[in-house]
Amino acid sequence: MPSNSFSLYAAAKNVTQRLRARLQDAPEETSTELRAALETIQTLWEELQTQSDALAGERQRYADFFEFAPDAYIVTEPHGEIREANRAARELLNIKPETLANASLTAFIPEEDRPAFRARLVAVRGRPEGEIEEWTGRLVPAIDGGGTQVFFRVRSIKVRRKNAEGLCWLIRRSGNS
Repeated sequence: MPSNSFSLYAAAKNVTQRLRARLQDAPEETSTELRAALETIQTLWEELQTQSDALAGERQRYADFFEFAPDAYIVTEPHGEIREANRAARELLNIKPETLANASLTAFIPEEDRPAFRARLVAVRGRPEGEIEEWTGRLVPAIDGGGTQVFFRVRSIKVRRKNAEGLCWLIRRSGNS
């Protein structure tokens, strides 16, 4: 079975071309069945394209929601390496999107708070999926170096398509920063 859209398109095109080639050499009673099969394939292909377009639109809405949410949302690997960070998170961390590759959330924690932060990471990873861990702490945004009091809210997640664990974060500035 094809594993991506291009493979699916190529396989459907190949089957359609083979059916059309057989249609040219087929006896009359078989050609009627082949024409019906081609029409069915075309109808199914159009329905698949319609559903694909709808899913792409829905995916874009969720991506926009994530990117423009007013709170800082971050998805990390289990040890804190940042996979995704929305605009509010990048602003809070004072980091550009292109510098996110290989960035670790731990790097934004003050040096003296890192052992406790790492212990929290271990605790969160040990919880069942969906259980929330919350605490207050400090972040040191890139460049300016000034500490900011924040509220961390995190839960472990499974990324089903990769079957890999990760952590989903909500980070808010505390009132006394």
